[in-house]
Amino acid sequence: MTTEQMKEKLGGMLTDHRYTHSLGVMETAEKMARLFGADVQKAQTAGLLHDCAKQIDRETQLAMCDKLGVPLDDLKRENTALLHAELGARLAETEFAVCDSEILGAIKYHTLGRANMTDLEKILYLADIIEPNRREFEGLKELRALCEKDLNEALLYGLELTIAHIGRKGRILHTQTMEAEAFYRNLLHKEAYHMKPLDAFEKAKKAVKVLDAKKANDIALLKVSDLTILADYFVICSANSTTQVRALADSIEEEFEKVGIIPLSREGKQGLNWILLDYGDFILHIFYQETREFYGLEKLWDDAEKMDVDKIINEL
Repeated sequence: MTTEQMKEKLGGMLTDHRYTHSLGVMETAEKMARLFGADVQKAQTAGLLHDCAKQIDRETQLAMCDKLGVPLDDLKRENTALLHAELGARLAETEFAVCDSEILGAIKYHTLGRANMTDLEKILYLADIIEPNRREFEGLKELRALCEKDLNEALLYGLELTIAHIGRKGRILHTQTMEAEAFYRNLLHKEAYHMKPLDAFEKAKKAVKVLDAKKANDIALLKVSDLTILADYFVICSANSTTQVRALADSIEEEFEKVGIIPLSREGKQGLNWILLDYGDFILHIFYQETREFYGLEKLWDDAEKMDVDKIINEL
């Protein structure tokens, strides 16, 4: 299907206002693709079709997603603004004969974003925000300027603006957007300081050193990658009080946030006698001493390889 044929078909699916917006996104995506060396034709097609499902009512969208096998989580099912991107990618394929996976991915992720986006996905996400028909809002001028300089910096700022907007509206933020913002914040921090990404063992060692500096007791580091899919390493330590349990957990989070790493979850158990910080590839357990003895976590993982904590602490 040619671009002109797509325009004619799309014009019958959208209101005049939404169609004008789609043309604006198409033109903006084209300009950004030329600027950042992406495929111009793909950017045009993705920009034109990104909202092809926007005008379909929620119940019909849900029915179409179920019929076409589009996977949806609960939040997407409840929010039509999120639903249309998933369905739009499928309609671009079925109704507009688009078979290019990069174009379809850009349409799919243009609303929520995701971690580690392709350049085309970044361009469409940003073009949707900055296209010339958008009403002025705080931060738009700065975002447009960034979109002419650095794609990743612009994307991070665009994600931050989106998160702030959702917060002001009192809506629930999808984890996909949170993960995208954390990914690019972390990436840009590493680029700014010429840092190599920390692997699982380096993260675990960093946690051990922070805990030692904050006077944690009986620090243990277990390699569990051969025993479980939960994580590669467990870091375990004890505290003298529930106040210290909380303080150690806070210190770990603060130090890791400095390098753009945030926990997937933080759980407080037994009245803060036990705090668990899950960083994905390593998990930190901070116990009040008596609670640690009661649960005997190390005995449960007796087959795990025990790393030399003293050697790690004394590393330069």
